[in-house]
Amino acid sequence: MSMLADNIRSLRKQLQMTQDQLAEAADVNRVTLAKYEAGKVIPGAEVLARLAHALGVDASVLLGNGADDMTDDEREMWELREAARRDPDRKLLLKLARHGTAQDVRQAVALIDALRATNPDFYDGDDPA
Repeated sequence: MSMLADNIRSLRKQLQMTQDQLAEAADVNRVTLAKYEAGKVIPGAEVLARLAHALGVDASVLLGNGADDMTDDEREMWELREAARRDPDRKLLLKLARHGTAQDVRQAVALIDALRATNPDFYDGDDPA
């Protein structure tokens, strides 16, 4: 199995994502994603970029640079996405995190926390989408 395959699968599992969730986030067929993770198929540059973005890392991390080689911004975004995935009330942030910056996500988290502090019922955890 290739390092790329290992890295995709490892990061997905660290984020507690299913293959279906990653496939949807990266706009990739789930069966094709399984082939990437098995090392049977190598994604093209465009798909690699979408997978990296969905996982919150630079494509170079998927290609072999470890998590230790992430920039501070990439590591922070990865940690924010992981926290959002684990908190059902913050799942909506994942949509923002796909296209926003770490600062965007920090501001959204602060807003949600402030709203919760003043009105615990403002959001009941159901995905409004």
